[in-house]
Amino acid sequence: MGKVFTVDGGGDKFAYASVENGKVIPLRTFSSPTSMDGLKDQILQATADGIKKYDGIGFATAGIVQNHTTIVQSPNLHWLDTVNLKEWAQNAFGISCWVSNDIEAAGIGELREGELQGVRCGIIDTISTGLGGCTVIQIPGTKELVIPGEPGHMVNFGLQGPLCGCGKFGCNEARYSGGAIRRRVKQLFGDQIPSDMDPCRFLDQEADKNRPWALQLYKEVGEGIALGWVNTLNRNGWIEKIVYMGKFGVYGMKHMRPHIEEVIQIGAMFPHHKNIPVVQSRLWPDGAHIGVAAIFEEYEV
Repeated sequence: MGKVFTVDGGGDKFAYASVENGKVIPLRTFSSPTSMDGLKDQILQATADGIKKYDGIGFATAGIVQNHTTIVQSPNLHWLDTVNLKEWAQNAFGISCWVSNDIEAAGIGELREGELQGVRCGIIDTISTGLGGCTVIQIPGTKELVIPGEPGHMVNFGLQGPLCGCGKFGCNEARYSGGAIRRRVKQLFGDQIPSDMDPCRFLDQEADKNRPWALQLYKEVGEGIALGWVNTLNRNGWIEKIVYMGKFGVYGMKHMRPHIEEVIQIGAMFPHHKNIPVVQSRLWPDGAHIGVAAIFEEYEV
């Protein structure tokens, strides 16, 4: 097995790690860069002892990825749009690179070492700055199949819905993601939120105090996320488990779970989905690092 330098690039932060034999060693975490030069600078800082000691780079980020090489579109990081990261890494560092959708990488991680081991079909969603997801299928005797998707960009609100970072109106991500809620809370209560506090943590704090507005907001978000899951469940009777990850989802689930379970009970068509397990990833926040390293090794090692 190789030693892979991995990048988990999100809308708010980029986390860098070293992965060898499935073991993740976190290196550095920075606020998300705003250009390719900024990305190069962060990689050099995270690999201060030399990038050439790695067999290559595994890059995971939200958005549409083509041929494990090119970011077709990144909803929250438009400076990555159309960039061939494999070619860029080879030119910038003289090292091979394979690129994955971040939730595809997380799905591979869950298959290998997490909550989807032994599950015939499951879905994993990240509930963070954005909303991403994938479907995982594994049938004995066949190669595992991870199908990345963009559940956050299901257009459920039409042209009257809010503008999304992807440029469309009415996406789920524009209403129910952590990024959307952060903007909403900041707009409503900005003068009450300490300058060093994430607005989503302020929401958690207020919900823990049973503030009606905070509990109502989590009810709205939980129901919206659950409707997305119900739509997926009703299209695929094979699904046996829902796995979630992402800071907003992990921190807020205790307030959202009753509403999520109620909506699934009411909306799911298949009887076995009425009480489907909805579980937090055991690998979060390292699952994407494990998965993208596995993808790199499949092609390069």
